[in-house]
Amino acid sequence: LNFDSLEIFGGSTFEKMLQNKIYKNPFQICEFIKNKVPDVPLQILLGARNLVGLEIYSKNIINRFIKKCVSYGIEIFRVYDSLNDIDDIKYISRVITENGAECQGTIIYDNLKDSDFYVLKANELEILGCKSICIKDVESTLIPSNAKKIFSALNSKIGIPSFLSVYNIRGLQTLNCYEACLNGCKGIDLSLIPSSYNDYNPTIFPFLLSLKNTSIDHKLDYPRIVELYEDIKKNIYPYLEQELFSSKYILNSKSKSLLPKWLISSINKQLKEIGEIENIDIVLKEILKVKKELGNPSLSTPIGQIIGSQAILNTIISDSRWEITSDEINKFLAGYYGKPPENIDPKIKENLLNSINNKNYDINNIPDIYGQCEKELKGLTQKEEDILSYCFFPEKTRNFLETKKEPKTSVKETDTATGQISSRNLERINLKKLREITDLVETSNIDSISLEIDGVKIKVNKSKQQVKGKELQTEQQPDKKEDKINIIEIKSPIVGTFYRAPNPDSPPFVKEGDSVKEGDTLCIVEAMKLMNKINSDYTGTIDKILVKNEDPVEFGQTIMQIKKEE
Repeated sequence: LNFDSLEIFGGSTFEKMLQNKIYKNPFQICEFIKNKVPDVPLQILLGARNLVGLEIYSKNIINRFIKKCVSYGIEIFRVYDSLNDIDDIKYISRVITENGAECQGTIIYDNLKDSDFYVLKANELEILGCKSICIKDVESTLIPSNAKKIFSALNSKIGIPSFLSVYNIRGLQTLNCYEACLNGCKGIDLSLIPSSYNDYNPTIFPFLLSLKNTSIDHKLDYPRIVELYEDIKKNIYPYLEQELFSSKYILNSKSKSLLPKWLISSINKQLKEIGEIENIDIVLKEILKVKKELGNPSLSTPIGQIIGSQAILNTIISDSRWEITSDEINKFLAGYYGKPPENIDPKIKENLLNSINNKNYDINNIPDIYGQCEKELKGLTQKEEDILSYCFFPEKTRNFLETKKEPKTSVKETDTATGQISSRNLERINLKKLREITDLVETSNIDSISLEIDGVKIKVNKSKQQVKGKELQTEQQPDKKEDKINIIEIKSPIVGTFYRAPNPDSPPFVKEGDSVKEGDTLCIVEAMKLMNKINSDYTGTIDKILVKNEDPVEFGQTIMQIKKEE
């Protein structure tokens, strides 16, 4: 089809690739695709220091990751820094070049900067050895007149090709690409899957048609692209999830930032999981408010995730804005991720000064976690690509490896602590019937049941916490009947990490022996950077706290007990 390159993963894509059903890790998927299209260079999108994850990683991990990507067929690395700090790109650009690949230096578009800003940044990237430049419009604020100015300036003042990556959220992708190409842009991102919120039509076709009778030759095989589109529409489109948002939200202001589509999807999913989806408009507004207070950084990875999580904390979890902050926010305020384009609100920084000063956020001393990750996977895998994946996304990588390791059989086990079954052949199971049996095991003296439902053999186990509690109970004198009646078990609503206090420098919400009222906060359970406050539904006394601070907890696990007031 004569495409310049094919982007395989980047941003949140690597994480999602670990959830595939073909049991190949992301590197193996790259190799599989390369074998199918050997003549098309494969490209990936990377954060300069965070690669495909949310943290900042050591030089050892950066070296290993780049080398491994090249060995699996990656030829072009599109590298960006969320805060457009070119110094942060220096090391990784050198590693990419030393491994025989091409580094495309990327500048995150900022609608408050003029064309001279992009020329300056592009010259810095060219000096680093980047073979091309990309302007990436993360928040859909680029308009055609600015595209014309920027690429006209780049075309006349830098010596390497310039590219454009822009989404179609406001319907301006074709116009932006058209103006950029007429003024010297050498390449643009196009997809056969739509990048807007409300439309299923990709802009590749109107863009190619717009070039008719111009001096620009795209060299693409148009009839074959149409065939490919029909194939993708038939086999891929049915599995796409489209979140629909009102045109008022999208078109409200021509200069207003819009959230990247992946971030909208992430917020949407998190709010559904905690039953707060009706508050999505409040959270979206809060994201833009937090962004402004933090100096208007771009919403690219990882800053987008950090701001999104803080917006949920400010609006859904906390009683007041900035009452609870994530460690990542404290790192951001301490300069760990770099300097934002504008000044941080001094009131925000002053209020959180203690949390910042009591932590050591030394960007020059990033711990190398590779060896520890290798130890934790001993017995499961020692492949370097799996260990690297584990460095970025430990829980998803472990789940991927354990699922891949299981024999292909319909005999599987369910743990009532999670309610999860790992069988790959469950579509014919009556889930209502399964839930009834699970509830029976949960509430009875039975430790496990083996049975067959709809042709699938299943073993249902009582949760580990319950079995442990049962063993302990046999060693002790049983409590008085009336005491048992008054003891309420507080259970974790999700799988996550247990926190006794809003942050490390604050006292715990409750201690054993404390009196609590209905509505009082007991603890926090954090899952995927989302802090979930657990409030008491009863008035009484904290009888026992059964888990330690920062311990992992399972869904349904009892985390503390309250002696209810009579």
